[in-house]
Amino acid sequence: MITPFLSTLGLVLLAEFGDKTQICALTLSLRYRKTYSVVLGAAFGFLLVDALAVIAGSLLLEFIPLSWIKIVGGFIFIAFGAYYFIKKDEEYCLTNNNRTPFISSFILISTTEMGDKTQIMVALLSAIYSNPLAVISGALIALVGLTAVTVIVGNRLLDRVPLKKIRRITPFVFIILGILQIAFSQ
Repeated sequence: MITPFLSTLGLVLLAEFGDKTQICALTLSLRYRKTYSVVLGAAFGFLLVDALAVIAGSLLLEFIPLSWIKIVGGFIFIAFGAYYFIKKDEEYCLTNNNRTPFISSFILISTTEMGDKTQIMVALLSAIYSNPLAVISGALIALVGLTAVTVIVGNRLLDRVPLKKIRRITPFVFIILGILQIAFSQ
């Protein structure tokens, strides 16, 4: 149980650090000045999206052999690494609405994360590890924890953490994990 949990926790933290979702959560927090409502709405949004991902990942095992899932997962991790090399920073979020902070956060997180790289990664990890509880626990702790830190600490976090360095390292981590996933798929 520890390996799927820790793997998911680490990969999701790495993938989401500095992502548009965190920027949107920070923007919502600054707009509403209701930290807990924003974090709670985001948490329920993450729960919805990642529960769907875990279900999809579990269903994959019913139709596709695990070795194939691991190989495809490895190629997808390599694609994520390539994506990070060419990714542009023109991310934004729309926060102009008249909803409550909880509802705004829930809707924004649910829609920005649906089909996002993190959701795909959670589905693959769920299929690879065959341990949906460990995977969703790792994903939710990473996502909600990072969102809470982002919202509470805000801009101070960016002053202390070298975001440029993390963004330079991220592609290599995903590519290496993809290669290892393919190499050890049997």
